[in-house]
Amino acid sequence: AETLREAGAEPVPLALPAVRPDGGVALAREWVADAAQISCSRQRLDGLLLAAEAPEDQAGLALAALRTNLPSVAAPCGDPHLSAALAALGLLPLLGDPASAAAEVARRGGPRPGELVDDFSLVNALRAGLSLGGGPELLVHLSAVAREAGSAGFPQTLRVITPETPQLVEPDSGWFAQHGRPGLLALLGDALNDKATVSGRLREVLPDPVPESPRTARTRLMFVEARASGATALCRVDEGQDEVSGECRVHHSEKFAVRLVEGGFVEPPCLLVVGGCGPRGGPGLSRLERLSQILEEDGLAGSVPVITDGLPPRSGPGNWISLFSPEAASGGVIARLRDGDTLRISLPEGRIRTGVEAGEFRGREPHAFPDRADAGYAARYRRSALPALEGAGFG
Repeated sequence: AETLREAGAEPVPLALPAVRPDGGVALAREWVADAAQISCSRQRLDGLLLAAEAPEDQAGLALAALRTNLPSVAAPCGDPHLSAALAALGLLPLLGDPASAAAEVARRGGPRPGELVDDFSLVNALRAGLSLGGGPELLVHLSAVAREAGSAGFPQTLRVITPETPQLVEPDSGWFAQHGRPGLLALLGDALNDKATVSGRLREVLPDPVPESPRTARTRLMFVEARASGATALCRVDEGQDEVSGECRVHHSEKFAVRLVEGGFVEPPCLLVVGGCGPRGGPGLSRLERLSQILEEDGLAGSVPVITDGLPPRSGPGNWISLFSPEAASGGVIARLRDGDTLRISLPEGRIRTGVEAGEFRGREPHAFPDRADAGYAARYRRSALPALEGAGFG
């Protein structure tokens, strides 16, 4: 607030409710977006400074900025991947202080989010976030931004750009501490489109010469698919990794999966399958932090892969096959898996195969989730939520 005053602006805090509905990161994002939009509509504002610590909150503020189309500047949030994506999108300044930049764009009347966010800047954002090691949650939030901006082709763009963009830089590395987001974008070079940003044209604000590329183990996100059913999932692949396979242990909530592990019922070489964590099941896309923690504590994180329609933890060891779609709560393939089924995921082929005969598998009833007839924000979201890689917003 003080920096805004020093820049000649009068800060007006947005009145966001302190209490929010229980649910996952996409539900939280939508709640913040709606609350911020309502707060903006009640005040006469010249611009917005998007400043939240949690990535889901920052993504929600970005959605509100697109809806209001007020001159907007984003500050870095607690997730370096989303911050890099917002910089490549043109909303987070690569030069100077975000508060000063926010005052300046408000004074000039632009550029506005609707001018900055398009198909080309979304590709930039995707490449920047992935090259810093961004995971499935980044893809979900960028998909929501793309949908809000009216980018109908983003789902296909996602499928092309994601597997061809390896991680180049570790966010906690000395290289990134020295060169930051400007160095990262400069490293991407001609892979980025020269777009307008709140700091000026992208190429004009990047460092010259380009920093030397760091040496890091190059992992990448890739899609895997069960071709007969059309089911897809995301996994992070290390160089030289070929396969994930095993016998399934299935549960349809994180809470019961944790109990399985704590009870000693999970051991290598099984696959731990956790449904009911997607947009409608969560509701709002659950991030399985508690399960990740208990697997690590029991020494299973590197030897028991997890398959889920939710999100992996933001950090930590282990093999995670996530955002399995269609999700279990929508009757997807993951809802038909049973204890003892075998799965083999070939990473070079991008294929998911099961040892269950096709006729038997098709004849199974999907796991039944309770039909909640309650009202309220979370209930409305649960009934209409879009798939994760369509942004997991309201349908």
